[in-house]
Amino acid sequence: MNSSRRQLVASRRDGFTLLEVILALVVLGAAVAILGEVMRLANRGAVDARAETQAQLLAASVMDEMMAGYADLSSITRQPLVAETDGPWVYSVTVGTSTLLNIVPVEVVVEQDLEREFNPVRFRLTRWLADLPEAAASSSTGGSSSGSSTAGSQTGGTL
Repeated sequence: MNSSRRQLVASRRDGFTLLEVILALVVLGAAVAILGEVMRLANRGAVDARAETQAQLLAASVMDEMMAGYADLSSITRQPLVAETDGPWVYSVTVGTSTLLNIVPVEVVVEQDLEREFNPVRFRLTRWLADLPEAAASSSTGGSSSGSSTAGSQTGGTL
């Protein structure tokens, strides 16, 4: 009789209690919630990184067009940028002045044309470029230049 009683008590202790099952479910639920938040943050970071990379490429493209002479070297404000990318983009160009002869700072700003609450990406690229149109004009009208078109021998203002 004693052995049957031991078997009965042993069979009651073989499974999990309701408290242990609830505790395991709480731990599992918390782990899934934390993992979901980490995935959401990683996705947001990836989207932001992609947008920043697109802005850098677009700014370099606009700067290259101006350096090649395809686009005018003049100040422009918030012009739409036609690109095969996600979302609308605008760009601005600022041509500064310099005390250096025939060299001007050119700043290209590319940004997403989105509302402030969507945290639009903005990228600024600045390069110092030779003021070629003015240098060519001063050498052709100068008359007293030595025929050399090097930047050091030219005199004149900045754009």
